[in-house]
Amino acid sequence: MKAKLVHALLFAVLAMASSGPLLANGGPVSCTGTYLIDEDGGATALWTIEADGTFFATSSLQGLLRFSDQQGNWERDGHDGVKAVVLALVFRDDGTLQDVSRVDISLHAVGHGCDNVAGTLVVRAFEEGEDPLDPSTDDEEPIATDTITGRRVK
Repeated sequence: MKAKLVHALLFAVLAMASSGPLLANGGPVSCTGTYLIDEDGGATALWTIEADGTFFATSSLQGLLRFSDQQGNWERDGHDGVKAVVLALVFRDDGTLQDVSRVDISLHAVGHGCDNVAGTLVVRAFEEGEDPLDPSTDDEEPIATDTITGRRVK
């Protein structure tokens, strides 16, 4: 009896684990992948949307503005959209931590499928005493807003 229970639990865990790649927070796997992003402000970025809901970004501005790669999560927004939040560590000239920046992203498919995307991003800086996981703690206006377009890397 105990062995049957263990096998049933193992089957349930494996079944749930194998369904993970099918949906990320309700989003379709067809939109996962890496995108070459052009920001209207002039920056270029690589954004990777993983099936498990993880979001990674690298920007051409990182060296100039002294910030790290960005990491965060995404979830489905409507039929063909994605909402994402990524965080970056921003450093002073001496290498010490200046703040944590939060980028809120709204992205949607353009045309059929997810090979082309467009959207907006809003960047906020969270200084000591503010919480980047709670946007209401930021007492200043966003430091940047931009519109973006992107193409999936194939």
